Amino acid sequence: MAKVFEQVGLGALQPANRLVRSATWEGMCSADGRPTKKLVDYYTELARGGVGLIVSGYAYVSPEGKQMPGKMGMHDDALAKDHIRLTQAVHEAGGLVVVQLVHAGGQTDSDKAGQRPVAPSALELEQYPELPQELSKERISELISAFAKAAAREIG
Repeated sequence: MAKVFEQVGLGALQPANRLVRSATWEGMCSADGRPTKKLVDYYTELARGGVGLIVSGYAYVSPEGKQMPGKMGMHDDALAKDHIRLTQAVHEAGGLVVVQLVHAGGQTDSDKAGQRPVAPSALELEQYPELPQELSKERISELISAFAKAAAREIG
């Protein structure tokens, strides 16, 4: 059991211990995807409490990949300052944070996301009955690029 409190290397990351908080959804981001003070405080408390590595909740890479309000956005350079503030607060509390980059695909609906869902195929999902718009090959390439840009924002 003592191993859980030992430092472990994860590539370039060196968490203080092996306690990892998995990705969850807190609903603590603004309508445009900015981490709020409430989310910063929550992650900071996790780090102060001994969590070595925090995996952020859902962070969408493009607006149509949002899924619902309250999700974290990594789709715009204008949000970078807020993400830096979150990361610095966690670091000051002794923890590390990584982001879970995602796109909702067809797992949303217009009422929640504010726009028609998009997906690689126009297949209806039982729990999300709105038929998503099928993505073109060009748009799929753009989304791949959106993931890369979001990752660069996170480490930039």
